[in-house]
Amino acid sequence: MRKWHLVTYDVRDDRRLRQVAQLLSGYGERLQYSVFRCRLNAIELERLLWELGQVLAEEDNLLVIPLCQQCAEAVRGRGHLQSWKVPPRYRIV
Repeated sequence: MRKWHLVTYDVRDDRRLRQVAQLLSGYGERLQYSVFRCRLNAIELERLLWELGQVLAEEDNLLVIPLCQQCAEAVRGRGHLQSWKVPPRYRIV
């Protein structure tokens, strides 16, 4: 089952910063400069954390916040943000 995760980071080296942003763009959508939202299952989350661990240094910070569906639907924002609701898996024809 996939869940929304809010991923935020503070990377102190420009090269690593670009690597982290590029890596996360393959997993989710950028909301702000150092904030991404990713819809991941448990295996994808572990793979993402492992890949980030290969890039990040001790002085860097990473925060991954899992959101239940009810919490994700309660997120409010302004700007280009789209809905956090999960589209249905089927269509009625």
